[in-house]
Amino acid sequence: MSRSKITPLWKSVVMAAVGASAFTCTTVVPASATAPAERLAASGRYVNVHQCVYSNGSEHYTNVLPNTGNASFNTATNASDTPDTTVQCGAGGGGYSLSAVNSGVYSIDMWDPDSRYLNVHQCVYSNGSEHYTNVLPNTGNASFNTATNASDTPDTTVQCGAGGGGYSLSAVNSGVYSIDMWDPDSRYLNVHQCVYSNGSEHYTNVLPNTGNASFNTATNASDTPDTTVQCGAGGGGYSLSAVNSDVYSIDMWG
Repeated sequence: MSRSKITPLWKSVVMAAVGASAFTCTTVVPASATAPAERLAASGRYVNVHQCVYSNGSEHYTNVLPNTGNASFNTATNASDTPDTTVQCGAGGGGYSLSAVNSGVYSIDMWDPDSRYLNVHQCVYSNGSEHYTNVLPNTGNASFNTATNASDTPDTTVQCGAGGGGYSLSAVNSGVYSIDMWDPDSRYLNVHQCVYSNGSEHYTNVLPNTGNASFNTATNASDTPDTTVQCGAGGGGYSLSAVNSDVYSIDMWG
């Protein structure tokens, strides 16, 4: 597909579509760069991230994808012409029920001219026996919320709530990843979700750049949609839970 570019005066005449994702940030694009013109014709103005957290009383399992093999735990994450305002989650099962206070939906307006970067902050907390992953800034459990946002600048430092109730931040599993959605070679946002289990708990990771490299994912922005999930090998008694892991590609140009 050929790509044209809007002149630097676009901010004064149109709403451009943007987004983003990177931790130590991707390569900085010159200030003169502009959003791909095709984005203006996109049918999916909003990326609606639904986070569904389930608990069995002793551990929490976080899912942000709508297409894992474990359908009763799937979410309604999507791209749409409208922002979602109510989280939608599967019914759960097997002793796991929805933890409403830790679940939520966050909508990113890709046409906002001041939102070139989507900065995904992943905050992972541990109480010594289990890990709880959150990527949203707006759950009902405010002390565990993240700083995920869309902005004109890439974030370089992860920001997480203080935790509480015996849970503290697991820095090695937390991070921030920013994607420059004005990059003309980044039509697709490929979200890889890798879930690991040690038999008694699940650990969810969506980032490719945490300090715990053997659990990292292949989340990226690319000119092509990914069709196969890619996950680190795990370790320390944790192996990949394939049924809860997958990749979801969002066409940011509609």
